[in-house]
Amino acid sequence: MVSLEMDRLDHKIILALREDGRISNVQLAEQVNLSPSQCLRRVRRLEESGVISGYRADINYEKLGFGLVAWVLVTVSKEIAGARDSVMRYLQSDDSVQSVYGVTGDVDLMLEVRTRDMAAFTELVIKRLYARNEVVSTKSYIRLDTAKRHGVPVLE
Repeated sequence: MVSLEMDRLDHKIILALREDGRISNVQLAEQVNLSPSQCLRRVRRLEESGVISGYRADINYEKLGFGLVAWVLVTVSKEIAGARDSVMRYLQSDDSVQSVYGVTGDVDLMLEVRTRDMAAFTELVIKRLYARNEVVSTKSYIRLDTAKRHGVPVLE
């Protein structure tokens, strides 16, 4: 892995793009105090090096009816060969599971989940996760509110 030399202007560009990935190059250049051509050159360098890996829409899932956000810690069986990979593959196909991370510690996986309500969340945990022989246990944390998201303070 090659480390990219970055200065404070690169960091300012990253912060500005994290806040608004659709900002025009002219506006971005103005915001970070560079000429548009210098700014574009830096953005392209950040993209080519993989520091900026893409641009996505920030979806308001609550407006789509998915009001429950939870993080689920999953422990898989050590007795079943390939259990962790099998559960990870299964979770990749579940639309209510937004992210799946393999983690260190007392658990094996950490999931970010969005469902319509508690009934849908219960169905996910009880009927889909616990239905898998590889899953030994889960521990869930339900989101109450959000103070900061994507590094940006949120006032809800």
